[in-house]
Amino acid sequence: MALEEPQEGSIWASGLALFSMFFGAGNLVFPLLVGKNAGAESSSALAGLSLSAVAFPFLGLAAIMLYGGDLKAFLARLGKWPSAALLFVLAMSQGPIGACPRLVTLMHASVKPYFDVSLPIFSVFVCALVFFLAVRPTRMMKLLGVILTPLLLATLGLLFCLGLYHGPQPLPVVEGAAHHFKQGLQGGYQTLDLTAALLFGTLMIPHLSRGGRSSESEVRRKMLGASGIAAGLLMVSYVGLCYLSASYGPLIPSGIADVDYLHAIAVQILGPSGSLIATGAVFLACLTTAISLAAVFSEYIRTEFLKGKGGTTLPLALTLGATALMANLGFAGIMKIWGPILEILYPSLIVLCLLNIANRLFAVKTVKAPVFAALAFGSASFIFL
Repeated sequence: MALEEPQEGSIWASGLALFSMFFGAGNLVFPLLVGKNAGAESSSALAGLSLSAVAFPFLGLAAIMLYGGDLKAFLARLGKWPSAALLFVLAMSQGPIGACPRLVTLMHASVKPYFDVSLPIFSVFVCALVFFLAVRPTRMMKLLGVILTPLLLATLGLLFCLGLYHGPQPLPVVEGAAHHFKQGLQGGYQTLDLTAALLFGTLMIPHLSRGGRSSESEVRRKMLGASGIAAGLLMVSYVGLCYLSASYGPLIPSGIADVDYLHAIAVQILGPSGSLIATGAVFLACLTTAISLAAVFSEYIRTEFLKGKGGTTLPLALTLGATALMANLGFAGIMKIWGPILEILYPSLIVLCLLNIANRLFAVKTVKAPVFAALAFGSASFIFL
């Protein structure tokens, strides 16, 4: 997908675009679930969430920036086969068996109260729409950064202000701060934002380099600025969503599906008509993220499996066809697949980012032993804890 060439002073637009690329299904659902369970301990849960869903993704963006947005070079220090395997897992986590079908399920949840359409039919329709929007060169950065992201932020801001001002106080919970910090940390893993950061860096850095016309220092300055804006907006969104859920959770009927939780809270705050605005903004946010992810994964298919053949149409069609099929597992079904993988993988990804930053800044050579040790630690933690 071709991106519009940035203009001078576009750091804010790029930051808004980067936020919009991140802000998908997991970023809406998991802060709500964390807040619902944390109640009066929401601040402890938010501390864990901010670490795994804000600080670690920002770390990933900084690390991939130092490698010029070249993900293969970033992974290459692990060796040929480990780097190929990790690249495959990263791509899949954001592609047709991970984040992409999760977005489809949340978009379906946003329209379900207003349109009687089944998930299988809806998934085909939405994937066709994403294909149409992504198959031809578009001014995606302008669409994301200038139009849709401010609309989403304004809608969420209205929801937060009204909800937190009028909402009840969160209820006390039995578990202590340490328990809810851990729950927030694990919820942040499920947003998939660290893996997304490594992939989105491959889009953003060439965009900011203006076809190689910007100096390396200028690209880094813009990338750090855009990343800081995106990280700040993500943090504000998580605070609002978490506290909304902590306040309104007791008012929401038990047994409601995870993807329906935001709509239920929006109805409590804005009423049935007002909630249409909120869910419409959510639909657009998920749609723009789906376009970004489909573009990234289809490029991965084109370069790694089709060896540059088939143009952009065939890999994009394959990506979205698989996404439509996978979406029928539902949000919970998709997370049953990825939950264990993420818990095992995240510690090693964090270590890899830290060591690659140290390699670029301080010529630190060590990488394989610490990364593989972290992978073993993640596996042991998942099995025994």
